[in-house]
Amino acid sequence: MSQNQKKIGRETAIRQGKPIELLNLIFYPIKMSHYEQFLDAKNALTLRLGSLPVKYQAKDFINAIWSLEIDSVRQSQKKVGILERVFRFLAMSLRIDFDVKQIFDWITLTQNSNGDTAIEAIKVTQDGKVVSISPIDFSAQIRPLIAKQNGLELPDEEANIELVNAEKELQELKAKGCRNLNINTSDLIASVAYNSHVSEREIDDWTIREFENRYKAIDRDKKYKLYGQAELSGMVSFKNGNPYLSWAYDTIDDTMGTLSTQALGEQLGGVTAKN
Repeated sequence: MSQNQKKIGRETAIRQGKPIELLNLIFYPIKMSHYEQFLDAKNALTLRLGSLPVKYQAKDFINAIWSLEIDSVRQSQKKVGILERVFRFLAMSLRIDFDVKQIFDWITLTQNSNGDTAIEAIKVTQDGKVVSISPIDFSAQIRPLIAKQNGLELPDEEANIELVNAEKELQELKAKGCRNLNINTSDLIASVAYNSHVSEREIDDWTIREFENRYKAIDRDKKYKLYGQAELSGMVSFKNGNPYLSWAYDTIDDTMGTLSTQALGEQLGGVTAKN
């Protein structure tokens, strides 16, 4: 089987919510019955190494966050908790138990001449089989797989961090002046269930990727209709064109970080009344 066929086969399995075998382990898409745990752990898995101090950026993902945890404990006696959440995400993907009190049973450490420690391997037990994962294999193979299985996008470490920060700044500017939302999991699930014409209980058996895709589809469809109707009415226009061109596909935004902070603020007037 060619590499292209393998890639297509994996993409199909991900879309269908099927488990995938990799490095002698079986990885499963996380289901909505673990949604709260998923939300707590996902930001750790998608952490941008470029956002950390330079001393960590040359390390692989696992050892970067390990060093961050060690330094935090040394300096403030407090752990950051990123490594714990990454391991929790991994455990959910393998459908095995994880107890933070046993975190050192999961790792094999090595020490360099300076006395600094690094993780040499991650040890997990699935179906009675012990498998050792190298930090490089986790970074290069496992992390991208479990992210994709669960509808997450890993950051592009090659992206200019200043442009990324500018995009965040734009989002913060857009949020200013808005009333706060009572964001909670129960209302989100109820809303997706209502718009999907299914019961909330049924959603528990969905994969998180399926749920997130359904949420995005509902949101995209509603905005497509709303913006389309507004444009057709002739009462409003959009400075950069209708941002929701299709009910089926997202519009590509290639403007990230290309404007000054002042210009970003001006974009808040994106919808203007016609004279």
